[in-house]
Amino acid sequence: MVAWTLLTSQRCSPHGDHARKLFGVTSFVVRFALLWTIAFPMHSAAESLMDDPHDVVRHVISDLCVDCHMGAGPGPFPLVSDADLVRHGPTAVRAVETGVMPPWLPARWSGELRDARQLSAGELAAFQKWKRDGFVVTPSGIPPPVVLADDSTPPTEDRPLEAAVALGWIPNPEDPDALRSFSVPLNNDHPIRIRGWQATRETPTLPVRYNLLVSNSPVAQALDESDPGPGFGRLGDLPDRTSGSIGAIGVDGRFELPEGFAFEIPPNATLVAEALTSGKGRSLAAGAVLRALPARAGARVVRDFCVIPDRSAPSIRIDERVNVTSEPLHEPLDVVAIVLRPDMRARAVTLRRIDAQGTASPIIEIDHYRAMLDRGYVFATPLQLARGDRIRYEVQYDTTTSARRATPVAVLLTAAPVEATIAAPQSMPLTSPRGGRACDHLGISLVTVLGDSPFRLGRTEVTQRQFLEVLSRNPSLLTDGAEALDRPVDSVSWFDAAEFCNALSTRDGLSLRYELASVERDSSRRITSALVRVNPTGGYRLPSEAQWTQCAFPHSASSHTPLNSVAATERNSWMSPWAHNTSHPVATKDANSLGFHDLAGNVWEWCEDAFVDPASTGPVQRAIRGGAWCDQPAAAAFDFRSGIPAGTVNSPFGFRVAIDGLPQVNP
Repeated sequence: MVAWTLLTSQRCSPHGDHARKLFGVTSFVVRFALLWTIAFPMHSAAESLMDDPHDVVRHVISDLCVDCHMGAGPGPFPLVSDADLVRHGPTAVRAVETGVMPPWLPARWSGELRDARQLSAGELAAFQKWKRDGFVVTPSGIPPPVVLADDSTPPTEDRPLEAAVALGWIPNPEDPDALRSFSVPLNNDHPIRIRGWQATRETPTLPVRYNLLVSNSPVAQALDESDPGPGFGRLGDLPDRTSGSIGAIGVDGRFELPEGFAFEIPPNATLVAEALTSGKGRSLAAGAVLRALPARAGARVVRDFCVIPDRSAPSIRIDERVNVTSEPLHEPLDVVAIVLRPDMRARAVTLRRIDAQGTASPIIEIDHYRAMLDRGYVFATPLQLARGDRIRYEVQYDTTTSARRATPVAVLLTAAPVEATIAAPQSMPLTSPRGGRACDHLGISLVTVLGDSPFRLGRTEVTQRQFLEVLSRNPSLLTDGAEALDRPVDSVSWFDAAEFCNALSTRDGLSLRYELASVERDSSRRITSALVRVNPTGGYRLPSEAQWTQCAFPHSASSHTPLNSVAATERNSWMSPWAHNTSHPVATKDANSLGFHDLAGNVWEWCEDAFVDPASTGPVQRAIRGGAWCDQPAAAAFDFRSGIPAGTVNSPFGFRVAIDGLPQVNP
């Protein structure tokens, strides 16, 4: 069964606002996409896929191919109807077998790349069986497409930043690799933050890649004036910026940073767009209108870290290879996205990280490079580089002459991590730290985090035993087993966590952080509703979301941070499927490099901050972070955050305590 629908799909989580559009084709007037309704998920195991390979082929084509192969996209032929599948099936299978399609070049990569289009072994087997069966297609009864007006564009006065690039430029029809750059003044009188770009091509069927940079340099503003032809015949590199430093749009027409990150466009900037295409034997225009995607307030600004032979580091050229290694990093970096510009004559590309001990690990490896299928690669969770790491960029070319002439460029789009320096316990001359007596008695270990506003945070989540001793009740639902009291306390509302912090403050003679009034409790004495006032100078408290993030995502060579990989997450966290649908005693998984346990998994952790959700009109929500025993590893990602009403009581919810300031030494 096949259905046409207006594309509004987003991946959403019941725990938060982490949402992202999946795929689509956008024009000035319409937006629509084909969705196949089938009974099993993508990338299933080979044995289950082979049950009905025809449905598997339909599923892959609908998810990974149709957005380009709709007859009005960059794909050379449509794959929309049953007749299309019969006619173009042999070509589609050849493209899949040779790895040309779906358009996804990396063979190996670190972390999780967003929008990956690599087929599983089972899906490849399904295409091959479809071929052996003679490309049989069971009629599906496709109705005609529903054409709907695109109402996504805001009113004229609120239209986002747009730039028309290369309009009217028609590459030589016989030129297999046409490359020109164009500059467009943006006429912005103030800085602008955006999260990416959406391209509407002048000729939808012509594949064009656009590498972008912005600069307020007079050189950029004068480029078109100095070149009598349309655009200018150079790669777009400027003295202060590099092409690709503000994104790279591939054949799918979109480049978008992860949630929480943004590019900053300086005032009076000029956009430089490097357009790469192929003549395809026809006179086709290669221009596009680029529309900026606005960033959310508070997003972290992304900068470019470039690896360029002999400009950022000396290169080694041996035979057909160019090898360049950057200097060691002076500070840690979060890699948000990568733009590779190895040259159109490149055949293979490898980008590696070399740690301070000399150990190399791949970041991205492309065994068969094709410039027209390349794109900007975005990490679902930032890839963390530590102080002392180096980047090694190696490119193989078709000939030795090409290698000697090439200047391959790798642009790492990075953000400075939230700074967090942890004092070694033995270096702190503590005898009677402020606010430490109650925690010492309860076995709550506090780790000191230095910075402009130092604070201390619990090494583990508060346990059922500790909660019971302080408040004489245990609200937890997960109480099976002899070690239940050493599990994190669960089924606590935000108000319950605040009440626990207040009780600790009272024990140590500190002022209360939270004033709770109009308190309502359920039959188990859990607080389900209250009026709250937060005193900024109070004692024990919940961590802010920013402080929680500092400790959950440290930046050091020995870090075991959440979602660095699934294997690392399993070493550090109790999450599905290895948690077996329950919580576990605290500190039974490895600590991260700062000594904190269970910041990912076991239970979600309440933070002090209110969760701002413009679409919400319900009760005040509070931020929670980290995921729980019942969640998949994606819930522990850096950019995955959630907001829950403060009175919610649920078995995956717990907390850990914090307190401002440094420990004090008795005179």
